[in-house]
Amino acid sequence: MGITQRTVEADLPDFKQRFSARKLIPTEVKTLGDYLLLKRIKADLSQPEVAVQTGFTVRQIKTWEHDRITPTEAQWHILAKVLDLETAMRPIG
Repeated sequence: MGITQRTVEADLPDFKQRFSARKLIPTEVKTLGDYLLLKRIKADLSQPEVAVQTGFTVRQIKTWEHDRITPTEAQWHILAKVLDLETAMRPIG
């Protein structure tokens, strides 16, 4: 009896990808998201660890790092304590 392997491919045009693509580690800071990502890496923290320490959700942290939204003034101050951020770099918005 031989062993066979089958590959099944399905074309699902309305399928939404469940996971977003991972953001590459930037070599230089161009956006607020890059700044937050590099500070989190420097602090040797994962997104879930930052979420636990700040009380935010992992989804919020991801959206900030991917530059989809910016943290509010209050959120920025909480992040500043955990990630050692410069409070002067608080985004306008």
